[in-house]
Amino acid sequence: MSLDRRSTAILSHLVNAESIVPVREIMEKFMISRRTVYYDIEKINGWLKDNNLAQVNQVRGAGFSLNPEAANLIPGKINLLKAWHYEYSAKERKGWLALYLLGRDFPLFLEDLSEKLRVSRNTTIEDLKLLKEEIERFHLTLEFERKSGYRVVGEEDDKRKAIVYYLSNVLPNGGWETLLSKIPTILNLAEFNLNNRINLFELDELKAVKEIIAESETDLDVHFTDDFFHSLTFRFILFGKRLMQGKAIRIDDVEKEVLTETKEYKAACKIAGKLSDVFHINFPYDEVLYITKHLLSSKVQSSQRLLQESRTSETYLLTEVVSKMVTDFQKYACVFLKERDLLEKNLLLHMKPSYYRIKYGLEVENQVAELMKDKYPDIFLLTKKVIHHLENAIGKTVNDNEIALIAMHFGGWMRRTGVTPAIRKKMLIVCASGVGTSKLLEHQLEGLFSTIDIVGSVSLRKYETSDYDVDFVISTTPVTKKEVPVFVVSPILTEAEKEGLLKNVNALFGTNVIEKSTSVEGLLEIIKKHALVTNTEGLEKEVRRYFSKQQLKVDLSIKPSLHQLLTGEYIQLKKNVGDWKEAIRIGARPLLEKGNITEEYIQSMINTIIRLGPYIIVAPKVAIPHAKPENGVNKIGMSLLCLEEGVRFSESDRHEVNLLIVLAAIDGETHLKALSQLTTMFSEPGNVQKMVRAKSIEAILKTIEAYSS
Repeated sequence: MSLDRRSTAILSHLVNAESIVPVREIMEKFMISRRTVYYDIEKINGWLKDNNLAQVNQVRGAGFSLNPEAANLIPGKINLLKAWHYEYSAKERKGWLALYLLGRDFPLFLEDLSEKLRVSRNTTIEDLKLLKEEIERFHLTLEFERKSGYRVVGEEDDKRKAIVYYLSNVLPNGGWETLLSKIPTILNLAEFNLNNRINLFELDELKAVKEIIAESETDLDVHFTDDFFHSLTFRFILFGKRLMQGKAIRIDDVEKEVLTETKEYKAACKIAGKLSDVFHINFPYDEVLYITKHLLSSKVQSSQRLLQESRTSETYLLTEVVSKMVTDFQKYACVFLKERDLLEKNLLLHMKPSYYRIKYGLEVENQVAELMKDKYPDIFLLTKKVIHHLENAIGKTVNDNEIALIAMHFGGWMRRTGVTPAIRKKMLIVCASGVGTSKLLEHQLEGLFSTIDIVGSVSLRKYETSDYDVDFVISTTPVTKKEVPVFVVSPILTEAEKEGLLKNVNALFGTNVIEKSTSVEGLLEIIKKHALVTNTEGLEKEVRRYFSKQQLKVDLSIKPSLHQLLTGEYIQLKKNVGDWKEAIRIGARPLLEKGNITEEYIQSMINTIIRLGPYIIVAPKVAIPHAKPENGVNKIGMSLLCLEEGVRFSESDRHEVNLLIVLAAIDGETHLKALSQLTTMFSEPGNVQKMVRAKSIEAILKTIEAYSS
């Protein structure tokens, strides 16, 4: 019985689980149906039987677990998984087809490809059809000739972009040994009865290039993420093979001058010299510059150099871009992000390689990005609204994949907490996917474990070669277990994973370390130890009222739609007002009368505008005044003031407003659904003017309803 990527991942998840894994957890983690879970478990059991291992235990009403002895043996079996025991997914087959065709230096026919992928001729034909359609996005065509077989036709630069993309589709996550075990072409092909000419990679080449890249990390004073480190290894091998075939790259003359002035160019010269020894061919000047591009686009786990380097023109440009994006994100999300300087530094660390990836068209596949779009659509939409600053700087459109990665930074930062209780434990995060993913996971865990300190986030390679003084480890990929417990999770935690983590960590420390420190009951116990309480019930009510006011805790899963907040009683139509301050007061009146806000909140909005200027104007004729939740918000709310004659917030004509939406947010997230709907409504041509000219509240409600689904 063969394992595919998903069933292998599910088996690894069971191996790393500290207790029984519920069916629901597997469904949410891998985004599959209950039926598919049982189908994959059946496939896993077949593989376990073939390897003389105990099958998966199914505990009725609880979930799945593995026999302890089998769990200890499975990791070694998985790492030794032969290519003919591994079943490729359709996406992986398509990726390997592209790489074989782009790496070939001899004719490749249907029989070769079918035998290589271990699928039928019909399946291979269907895969080739899909590849032919998809590869057009790189301005390439897939052709067939009777004598030369299948070949990819197009410019060399486009072919290499395709290589980068399809490598990201086939390279698995994990350590170096896991990587090698999943690359069939480095195994002994005699066991397949295949011709060795189809081999794309040699083990000696892989090891040599790996060492070259590791040395470049030292030269550049960076630490590449595991996935980029592995991808770069295979990229350079395929680029070297194409150069051996006489297929060289050409760099634009304008780019040459810019690239040679970077520190990455010096590192690229050194890399090219060593690659020349590996492939026994000289790497020309343009190839050195091409290597420079890839180093500039590198995803890094950490980089002291980037944070400390002098302001180059591009670093200065990106610093300005990041600052503008954060400013606009706060404006559109109606939030005030804490520790903004630190956020901007972390965002810059991600933004620089992203800038070069977009600039040079080095597109990669990212599954975490898709999860970000699915789980946090509001934050993704807001990030998309501010991405124009980066697009203007590059002169190119930023794709959704890169937008989602940037959105992870904003999403993670919005989940930061300021709780610092006395008794604390220490955890380490191991993440193979880079700064954006690790930061997103870090901020989720900070919100989940308020009594635990996160000592840092490291790559898998760094974790396996270093020792850390921590109580437990949370990893996005299976790791070699040391003395401390390891919990393997998704970069974006599902509710089932959160529940499982809370349960397992509580069990680990033998007490409820998460909830005790922040509970009212826990605080009352401390007060009773040191003071005489004459009215326990009254004290408890006052404490609960205090925490309710300070923390404004809500069920974050409940995000009201626009029509649920902007009902008729919160909408006003007026001809004009005296000035912008009066507009704020009149616009906020329904919220004040209904108890959503206090008078303090209205004054805070006015003071903020005086201090920061008309930052609340988010579109022509539209403003969304707001202030911090702690400045007088009792419950979430919105109110709308429609003015027939606009009111100015400055001397400038562009600061004249006809539609004033006062927002009372209770946190940084609950209002985002309504806000994104509001943004969509005002982005449609004519809607602003339509509402300004409306003669009745009913007409406005009709428009709002249309955008509230």
